[in-house]
Amino acid sequence: MDTPIPDLSLIIPCYNEASHLEASVAQLLEVLDTTRYSYDIVFVDDGSRDHTRDVIARICAQRPQCRCIFHERNQGRGAAVKTGFAATRGRVTGFIDIDLEVHPQYIPRLVNLILQHGYDVATGFRHYLLRQTRTLHRHLLSRSYHWFCRLLLGLSVQDSETGYKFFKRSSAGAVVLACESNGWFWDTEVMSRAVLANLKVGELPVLFLRRMDKPSTVRLVRDSWRSVVELYRFRAKVGLSLHDRSPIYWSAAGYDLMMKLLYGREYRQTYAAVAQLIPAGSSVVDVCAGTCRLYFDHLQARRCEYLALDCNGHFVMAARNRGVKARLFNVLTEELPAADYVVMGSSFCHFYQHETKILAKMLSAARCGVIISEPVRNLSTCSWRVVGGIANRLTNPGVGEFQYRFDLDSFRSFAERHGADRFLHQPGQRNAVAVFVKNRADMRVTADWQGSELGPDGDRPTRDSSPYGV
Repeated sequence: MDTPIPDLSLIIPCYNEASHLEASVAQLLEVLDTTRYSYDIVFVDDGSRDHTRDVIARICAQRPQCRCIFHERNQGRGAAVKTGFAATRGRVTGFIDIDLEVHPQYIPRLVNLILQHGYDVATGFRHYLLRQTRTLHRHLLSRSYHWFCRLLLGLSVQDSETGYKFFKRSSAGAVVLACESNGWFWDTEVMSRAVLANLKVGELPVLFLRRMDKPSTVRLVRDSWRSVVELYRFRAKVGLSLHDRSPIYWSAAGYDLMMKLLYGREYRQTYAAVAQLIPAGSSVVDVCAGTCRLYFDHLQARRCEYLALDCNGHFVMAARNRGVKARLFNVLTEELPAADYVVMGSSFCHFYQHETKILAKMLSAARCGVIISEPVRNLSTCSWRVVGGIANRLTNPGVGEFQYRFDLDSFRSFAERHGADRFLHQPGQRNAVAVFVKNRADMRVTADWQGSELGPDGDRPTRDSSPYGV
């Protein structure tokens, strides 16, 4: 018979904790036993050199809610947490540092943020007492590291390093287990990945009281330097590196500015044409959403439920900082979430070698239809070879192809080859639009989406004078 899934699984990573472990656990259990939540505790000893394992074994023998896992060698805090996470099932799974420099009294409140208030991640935001002068340097180093995280990752979390984190297993479990770091940088990695995965993160102020009766396992200079090195390496893994893409993709503001300078009003007209095809109140997944101009300029006012997906971490962070639901996403390797409409603007050329696969993913996720808008006239196809070559090099997004571009004939051929229901292009306009109807019963744009095959000019007759026939 399967045992019930507990409300809370608590992971206790341990390394040389024998001197205070029993007293800390007694204090922890006193808090947990007064809550309404069912719980279990997993101790993960990370190769301690003292008598920590003996103490853990004694505690587990006395409490049926407690069990233990032993690492044969020291692997790091991140590895210990991941080992415990993989071995538990709690609806909320978290960990705390068992030296209790942050009191366990905050645990019920953090669990409550997840179970009662819809958060995916709940973490403590440490506050220090300045009268503890011996901790001042730790506080200053912590603030400096946080500043680096904001600068290099755009991470808006106030305290990514606290050893006091809780996760909703159903939504955040995959993020936790996907983290690669085994050491102290794991904390930064898991919070960054949570933000980039569009998880809802809640922070609760907690009081940090440095224990003077035990040596810290953190070596400030060594571990801080290692974290900074890992920070630089991590940026490339989450689409934040500046080395694998053109400068135009280094920031959302820079991208918008360059597009306006190069294409003027045509830059905005691209999004207006797509927006006309999407009814108010629809749900929309915008693949390769870039700077979310489709949402800001059109769909926001029409109260559409919008999710931006992009492989560029700078764009994702910028969107989230402006209140948009955005998620780091690689369309080549991940499955799309469902929505009424799945759209892609000015990016399909980067995946032309996988056009069948990408279109199939979009159609599978769309309830009503797929809309692909693509430039058929741009600088990259300029007849002046030098200009076209420079334009190509300046528009490398870091994922997919960057040397191929559609023209009007090749994009129309793509639409016909894959059975598009509509191909829309106004002479003189920069973009053309291919429309694929998924469910005609739910397609609410216009009756003209149904009927004859594509005409010789790629358009079907329409009943109004809109340049895009919508």
